[in-house]
Amino acid sequence: MRLRLIVAAIIVSSAALMALGGCQRIKTTLGLGDRIATPDPGTPEAVIQDVLKAARTKDEADGWEAFSNLLHSRELSSPAAMNEWQTMLYPTIRRKVDLLLEDRSALIYRLMDKREDGKEVKIFVKNSQSDVPTPCTLRQDPERGNAWRVFSACF
Repeated sequence: MRLRLIVAAIIVSSAALMALGGCQRIKTTLGLGDRIATPDPGTPEAVIQDVLKAARTKDEADGWEAFSNLLHSRELSSPAAMNEWQTMLYPTIRRKVDLLLEDRSALIYRLMDKREDGKEVKIFVKNSQSDVPTPCTLRQDPERGNAWRVFSACF
C-alpha cells in the first residue's frame, strides 16, 4: 500500500513539473539551471559569455571596447544610453562578474532561466550572492544581420 502511494506521488509530481513547460522550466523550478561552457557561436548564450569575458578583462578600457561591440545598434546610436552604459551599467557588470561565473578561468556560468519574446530574450544567470538569478536582455539587431545584442539592461 505504501509503495503505491509513493509511486502515485511520483507520477503526480512528474506530471505537475511537465505541465510547467518542459525541461528548461523543470530545471528552473528545481533551481538546477544549465551549465554553459561552450555555447554555439551566435546564440544568446554565447553573447552572455562574451559579456562576461569583456567584464573580466583586466584593462577596463579594453573591456569596455569589447563590451560596447556587444550592444544593440539602438543603444549605440543614443549618446545618453552610451553614457549610462559606460559610466554606470558597465562598471556594475565588472563588479558583479565574478559572482555570475561558476568557473572564472573558463568563463562558465549557469543559465537559470531563458524567456523569449519574439526578437527579444531575457537570460537569467545564477548569482552566487543572491537567491534570485540576475537577468540580461538581448534583442536581435537588424542592422547587424539580426545578431543577438545587449539591449536595455544587463546584470
